[in-house]
Amino acid sequence: MNDVAPASAELLVVGAGPVGLFAGLSAARAGIDTTIIDHRYRGFGRGYAALLHPSTIRLLIEAGVSERALAAGRKVSRVGLRVDGSERVVLELPAPAVALSQSALEQALLAALRGTDVRVLSPCEGGVLREDGSGVEVRVVRRELVTFGSPAEYSDWQPVESFPLRAAFVIGADGYESRVRSALGIDVMKLGETESFAMFEVPADPAPSPDIELSFTDSLSAVMLPLAEGRARFGFQLAEGLAEDPTPARLSALMHERTPWFEDGLRTVDWSSTIHFERQLARRFGNGRIWLAGDAAHVTSPLGAHSMNLGLAEAQDLVRRVAACLHAGVPLASLREYGSERQREWHKLLGYNVKFELLKHAPAWLRAYAPRVAPILPASGSDLKQLLDQLGLKVS
Repeated sequence: MNDVAPASAELLVVGAGPVGLFAGLSAARAGIDTTIIDHRYRGFGRGYAALLHPSTIRLLIEAGVSERALAAGRKVSRVGLRVDGSERVVLELPAPAVALSQSALEQALLAALRGTDVRVLSPCEGGVLREDGSGVEVRVVRRELVTFGSPAEYSDWQPVESFPLRAAFVIGADGYESRVRSALGIDVMKLGETESFAMFEVPADPAPSPDIELSFTDSLSAVMLPLAEGRARFGFQLAEGLAEDPTPARLSALMHERTPWFEDGLRTVDWSSTIHFERQLARRFGNGRIWLAGDAAHVTSPLGAHSMNLGLAEAQDLVRRVAACLHAGVPLASLREYGSERQREWHKLLGYNVKFELLKHAPAWLRAYAPRVAPILPASGSDLKQLLDQLGLKVS
């Protein structure tokens, strides 16, 4: 891995979050000459919890990510689910999920990238993307932190140079406000109202349940995710009070009202925030030589962490298809299958143009909550289907 600005690459990955870094790692293993750019400086402050699905852990280990690094997270093997005071339903994961900070995941991916020829350039951003018959022309702009005033009054990241880069293919893994998606002129469908959550990370004493605990109360979702080192993350979907500060007193009130099975009372809060999510899906996942993965293409509930986990699988799938085009003479049109397959997968996950069928052992409340369940469960692909089978729900 190096940071020398190239004139060309077989693959340009825009975005160096988990999805972009994993795309680079997958590309290195496939023998693809790859450059990654990111508009942020790749420093690592404190990282907050990311939830890795069982299938994601398999992908990461197969790609060479250290099992030791993943073991630093908290393994979770079961999911408890309660709805409006009903009896707790317990679902067994086919293999453990892992709660691990996003910064720890990114550092593990960067460690796996060391020794490869993948270039990671930051802070850099891609300008106009122009595709022709044999590749994509990108104008890369490098920025530096510039101080203004004397004495110094403030600093800002300013463009200091730009250079052209020609890539055979581009993967846009640049997040919710994707510049790549905008450059392609791809609209997003908003599937439902904006969902707001009060999120808290706390030291847990006594130690939290070893299970992920999910619940619905009056149609509002909540989660308790156990973390490593005796910590826990609580998240509560909000219908009101969006301007209130997420203080320890508010956590205590939300627990008393929504999750009374946990010990109540004021807690020390290490971190808290009110965050807003729009369930959305890109109308297309790309075209020609430029394709999207991760949050650039979709956003859903933070409780199940599907956008990141499926984004990692999408990155691997895209790289495999790009390698076939580059090295095996597979026609460029084959990439369209990626877009259509991802659209079908996300339609099922988001409950868009799909049918829900309740199996004989389904709990009575599932009919009303069927569209809400899949996006909050910590599994994807065949693992998610297995959890839904346990619960008594078929999605087609």
